[in-house]
Amino acid sequence: MIKQIIYVFIPILLAFCTNICNAENTGSSLYYSNVDSVLLVETQNNSGSGVILKDDGTFVTCFHVISDADYIKVTTKNGSRYYVNGFRYINPLNDIAILKINSKNKFKPVQYNLYDNLIVGEKVYSISNPKGLQFVFSDGMINQYNKDYIQFSAPISSGSSGGALLNNQGYLLGIITSQMNPSISQNINFALPNKFFLSKINNNVIFNYQNLNWTEFIIENADKEQFKIYTNYAFNKKNFVMLYKYLKKITTRGDFPKESYSLLGYLALMAYDKTNTQEYLNDAVRWYGLSLSYNQDIEASLFALNYLYAKNNNDELLKNVFIRLKKEYPASYYKLIELMTKTGNCAEIDKKCTRLVGIELMDYLEKITTFNPNAELKF
Repeated sequence: MIKQIIYVFIPILLAFCTNICNAENTGSSLYYSNVDSVLLVETQNNSGSGVILKDDGTFVTCFHVISDADYIKVTTKNGSRYYVNGFRYINPLNDIAILKINSKNKFKPVQYNLYDNLIVGEKVYSISNPKGLQFVFSDGMINQYNKDYIQFSAPISSGSSGGALLNNQGYLLGIITSQMNPSISQNINFALPNKFFLSKINNNVIFNYQNLNWTEFIIENADKEQFKIYTNYAFNKKNFVMLYKYLKKITTRGDFPKESYSLLGYLALMAYDKTNTQEYLNDAVRWYGLSLSYNQDIEASLFALNYLYAKNNNDELLKNVFIRLKKEYPASYYKLIELMTKTGNCAEIDKKCTRLVGIELMDYLEKITTFNPNAELKF
């Protein structure tokens, strides 16, 4: 009797074990078969992920990962590092950037799924670089999909953007783009399907032969319509540092409207406030000075220049604008005195206090400025 029970259950147990082992081997082999096709993508102040699509180093990532880059470098799983020196296709509206690694080495491209035959409940896997961790593997399922996105449950986080979403055969289904606010909901994550970028991977490469700052390079190669897309993207993201980088490049054109000089001054000051870069502070002085010389946004220009000249210890220049602000715009004069007093009362080590005063100053400057920095740019 015991022997009969053993004979009955042994095949069942073996089958069960075989299924479990195969499932584990499938996940493990899928990771090791694809991780060499995934990249860590880094800029001077951001990081994300990328997926290699061609053996020449053409890869795709999310535009928001590299949107205000000074440079872009990538790292492979084996630790090799390379710089990016060109692009095939960039579309901020779809959050896509198809870039080219600066190397003659051969890279391992991912296999991709050409067909839109996804199934809700289908198992999926992700490889990406969440929260500074590198080449992390996770699994989940497709929760829903439509022509614009794939929603999936494999855990991701900041830094996963541009990473690979794979099916259980190891084929790329799309690239990870975003997650719903995790404080509101969990594991509601999104990927952009392949159809948004696969047709562009054979576009001609536009190379950065002059080794320009990356943002300057892409703006230099943007036509008027593309430039509008870049700048409105930055406005929508409320990323004024990025917006100033975009706009600064085009100010070399002689037809840039004089009425926008105070806008440039405001954005340069915002960029300085975010980065503490002296170049942006000098730019703010220049643009507000030009705005005042053309009698544009006089109150805002006087207010800003008082702050900027005091910060740069330009006593002679400060004296003239200080007297004029007090005479013509007393409310702004007393507001500036209040803010400068608060700044003086902030201890050197109290960065929080100084930061709060800076925010208050920028809010007031926006209030008295005739342009709306949150509106769409018109050209």
